[in-house]
Amino acid sequence: MDKPIFYCDCDGVILNTIEVGFNIMQEMGCNMNNRKEVDYYFKHVVDWNDIFDRATFINNSIDQIKYLQRQKIFEDIFILTKLSGALHEERLKRDLFKEKLSDIKVITLQYDLSKASVVLAKGNVLLDDEVHNCRKWDNENGVSVLFSTYMSNLESNIISNICDITNTEGVKKLMKTRYF
Repeated sequence: MDKPIFYCDCDGVILNTIEVGFNIMQEMGCNMNNRKEVDYYFKHVVDWNDIFDRATFINNSIDQIKYLQRQKIFEDIFILTKLSGALHEERLKRDLFKEKLSDIKVITLQYDLSKASVVLAKGNVLLDDEVHNCRKWDNENGVSVLFSTYMSNLESNIISNICDITNTEGVKKLMKTRYF
């Protein structure tokens, strides 16, 4: 059996940038109940430098990704992240990961694209905090894990289960950790 590729989302899984961005938008007076206004603020108003200055890593995510690398159970590990549309967001993400995870490649895509339409999902693993991303991944015969800072974390149920994914029992165990 070939080793799967592991794709890890950034916003909401590695960094709390979404939460920080929402807090900043509220401080600016953005109507958080208006989806179009929220999208506009993310793309044109909020300074992503400010978001990155305030953002923190979730559940020792960098150390957990390094741990996964050392286990050598995946063919490769990628950060797979959508961009809100702000021009410098991509540069900030690439610079951060170049510093923190220099040997991990970063794949960025436009916000309206499906992650499963950009990379091969079949037989590979996606860790993401968005249900629709996980469902699309599963529909392409990939294995998705829905991440929630309240229901799971990389250390307790993701790392222990993903490290066992290359055998059938590991896949069955991993599938039980999903929260659909």
